[in-house]
Amino acid sequence: MKIVEAAKSDLDAFFSYLDGQLSENGQGETPLFLPMSREIEAVPEPAKAKFVQGFSYQCGDAGWRKLWLAKDESGKIKGHIDLRHHSDGNRLHRVLLGMGVDSTCRKQGLGTILLEYVLAFCQEHEAIDWLDLTVLSDNLPAKNLYLKTGFNIVGEFKDQYRIDGQSVSETAMAKAVKTTDRMLRSLTSVVVSDTRGLLS
Repeated sequence: MKIVEAAKSDLDAFFSYLDGQLSENGQGETPLFLPMSREIEAVPEPAKAKFVQGFSYQCGDAGWRKLWLAKDESGKIKGHIDLRHHSDGNRLHRVLLGMGVDSTCRKQGLGTILLEYVLAFCQEHEAIDWLDLTVLSDNLPAKNLYLKTGFNIVGEFKDQYRIDGQSVSETAMAKAVKTTDRMLRSLTSVVVSDTRGLLS
């Protein structure tokens, strides 16, 4: 298994992989892991468009998105992880995380590997200080994975969704990706830069 940064040419295969994920969403013993009806089995076109558009922006620009894929020896996608910006320009130091693992590869450590890969990416980028995510509250395997890798629960949105006639809550989680000293140095440089701009 290898982790590779996705190219635009990977997107068709990626969307097919996501369709497979959707077909398992909330089925049988698999918890609901996407806030979508169990009857939806294909990635909605607006969601596809956001991934396509994300390739048009550089990391840090409004609209940017990064996607990494876990591929087996034959090149088949077995997992993914993506980062995207918050729409609020005052939160450029925080990024949103999404991920998934094929059912044939779960409980084998692939989720941890994907998270460690993205954490390393964030630590190398001075502008990124926090990773944020939301997870459906009853998706205990995912919540436990995030807790194990250092994410903290920051709150819960009770009755966030009404899906297939059921109330579904959502948990917000976050992780600092740099030490406190590094974040303070980054913040200080921003304040100094802003002050200079005011005085110039």
